[in-house]
Amino acid sequence: MDGVHDMGGMHGFGQVLEPDRGSVYHESWEPRVFAIQMLVAIEGLGAGPGGRPVREEMEPAHYLAASYYERWLYSAEQRLLRKGTIAPGEVEAVMERLAAGEPAREHRDAAMAERMRADLRTVYPMDPPPTDLRFDLGQRVRVKRMHPAGHTRCPRYARGALGVIEGVRGADALPDRAVYGEEVTPEPVYSVAFASQELWGPGEEAPWTVLLDLWDSYLDPA
Repeated sequence: MDGVHDMGGMHGFGQVLEPDRGSVYHESWEPRVFAIQMLVAIEGLGAGPGGRPVREEMEPAHYLAASYYERWLYSAEQRLLRKGTIAPGEVEAVMERLAAGEPAREHRDAAMAERMRADLRTVYPMDPPPTDLRFDLGQRVRVKRMHPAGHTRCPRYARGALGVIEGVRGADALPDRAVYGEEVTPEPVYSVAFASQELWGPGEEAPWTVLLDLWDSYLDPA
């Protein structure tokens, strides 16, 4: 989705800082949000679309002010509400009881926990690519200029840019449609190399290469 939710490659956000690359979580509640988000999907507790498209529905100012796992919490709650797993106002009511001193309830389900661990350990590879590929290795391609109203995995900063096919990752359903429950035939996913100057223009740093995995539908012959 176009908008502030597609922040990759945008100017004005300053240098990317990695203060502690070894820490997966920085607050005690964050692993619980991760678990909730996974269970919503694995146990079928929430309605579609997936978490990322729902997070893209957040009001831009709210999205920018929220932390990574706060955005995850938002999408998990919205999906639970849409499925009817929780009722409107139920979360707020629990928050009031906790603020009043009621102890947090615990739920222990060893079988559910094992199902989630098994899913996290499972590798879901792409399908093999078809034999009749539209692009060859080394071929120049141009990313389509488009402005989709819904979810897309085509980064905005790459649209209109020229690149070179470096490899074929496999075949996968186009997320722009599959995430909304549409039945789509898997299509080739290419590894495309872009010169940094092509994406952002010349800069003070030495040029480098950016590799993006892009679905066939995002590309045109150059």
